[in-house]
Amino acid sequence: MSLVIARLMGGLGNQMFQYATGLALSRHLEVPLLLDRTFLDSRPPGMNWTPRNFELDVFQAPVTFATSAQVRAARRELDSAGYRRSARLLPGLFPERCYVQKGSAFDPALFAQEAPIYIEGFWQNEGYFANIAEELRRSLFVPRETISGRNAALLNAIRSATSASVHVRRGDYVSNMESNRYHGVCTPDYYQGTVEEMAVKHAVEHFYLFSDEPEWVQANLPLSHPHTVVSHNTGRDSHWDLHLMRHCKHHVTANSSFSWWGAWLDPSPEKVVIAPAQWFRGVQTPASDILPPEWIAR
Repeated sequence: MSLVIARLMGGLGNQMFQYATGLALSRHLEVPLLLDRTFLDSRPPGMNWTPRNFELDVFQAPVTFATSAQVRAARRELDSAGYRRSARLLPGLFPERCYVQKGSAFDPALFAQEAPIYIEGFWQNEGYFANIAEELRRSLFVPRETISGRNAALLNAIRSATSASVHVRRGDYVSNMESNRYHGVCTPDYYQGTVEEMAVKHAVEHFYLFSDEPEWVQANLPLSHPHTVVSHNTGRDSHWDLHLMRHCKHHVTANSSFSWWGAWLDPSPEKVVIAPAQWFRGVQTPASDILPPEWIAR
């Protein structure tokens, strides 16, 4: 059967990149998209990954999972040394049907592949799904549930003034040694400087701070401008932070796929987005590989 299977890895933001890229490729090839969640369900041994669950079901985006048999068959050339040797010797009988991301920059060769194809990577570049951007924003990455309670009240407040989202990513970036070495965290100076820039240059009246460690934000980011620390959306409710962030007028992101989406999902052509110039501490990845060209790198 001709199809695209996309491997899911990481938290909600990364799963959104993988879904969006897989969907754009499946549309290009005119075949169904299936998702491989085996990495989330049982991580490979010996890898120091932060445990993650499947989280895309909070959105209206339709999801179909690949069966374990489909995943095993699709990944043979990645998981079987014998298959890889046979493919090198007899490519006609053992065709390559896996495409692993080769770098952080947009790779147009992905769309030169043929179905069936299994893709593995993080695909953190809007070029992969530019052709379905409006659909992602309007109908796919939209919460299944109706907003209510504290979130509805916050949304009204966000819309009533010139607001900016500020996302502070900590969590495993601090607690997990490997994640800290690879990602690093944005400094208080980065947030103080970008908030001041937003207030002075872009007339932001109120800042909404979102974080996986709101207590740290309260204690370590004293801002001189009106602000609210949003602390009640935890666990499976964290996607409401994403929904609130996208409705702010402007955005300050962390080096985080979650806050990338919080800013990107905002469709306004007038938005100003400030993001870290260094996205990964452990590797030299140009900001231009990840940030849309109109965003400001600081």
